[in-house]
Amino acid sequence: MQTSVVETLKAAGLYKETGRIEEQMLVTVLPNGERREHKMAEIDYADIKIFADELDIALNLQNPLIQSLYAKNAEGLVNLIRTVNAESASGFKGSVGSGRQLDALLFRAEQFQDPDNATTAARVSWIRTIAAAAGQTQFIVNPGAEAVGSKVALAMANEQGVAILGFANPAAALCVDAVAITYLAQAYNIQNLDFELANPFVGDVIVELKQPLLIFPKESALVTVHYYRAGIDELRPIGLWIKMSSILRTLASS
Repeated sequence: MQTSVVETLKAAGLYKETGRIEEQMLVTVLPNGERREHKMAEIDYADIKIFADELDIALNLQNPLIQSLYAKNAEGLVNLIRTVNAESASGFKGSVGSGRQLDALLFRAEQFQDPDNATTAARVSWIRTIAAAAGQTQFIVNPGAEAVGSKVALAMANEQGVAILGFANPAAALCVDAVAITYLAQAYNIQNLDFELANPFVGDVIVELKQPLLIFPKESALVTVHYYRAGIDELRPIGLWIKMSSILRTLASS
């Protein structure tokens, strides 16, 4: 099991001290067969090295299964950074970046809208009280004052992107068993979350998405879940949010 982002990118020829990758086009295919093109900006190999080094440091103390998710998807994460860089045009400088230079952070609850709040309030925790089975199905939504249950898809600005690779759930009594993703207003992935069967010998409950969700600049996606009983849920996504440094230096929401 490969758990190093650095080693994955070395094997792909993307981890180098010098040189640049030329501009390229990335083609993705939606479930309906529609092809979409994304411009991936040229970028210094040194920037990719910064990304890989910092991500491995951030993952160093995490479960090897989570490390493996990032390592497995490392090339896709680099592609996402390059599409965001096509808009920001200032490269990826990570923790020492400033202005329009890019950085990436592992997910935390405060980065996301609270789907149970009719205002633009951010989550304060992944912990969520589920009052009844099949209730409160929206999970990742766009910040807005729409009514609870009627919120819209999370929309990326020009200079940001999101990668969701899977889900973890440390709840003592699980109450969620499936996830549905709508990407660009199309049904993208419906998947059972077999948390009660996942990783019983490791002790962590982690489920990898069959197809990682990459939300490129100017795109949107909505994540809903299925609660099969009432209880206290602790479902959380595993992934990265890529933004310009200028909007990633506030402790409360970065």
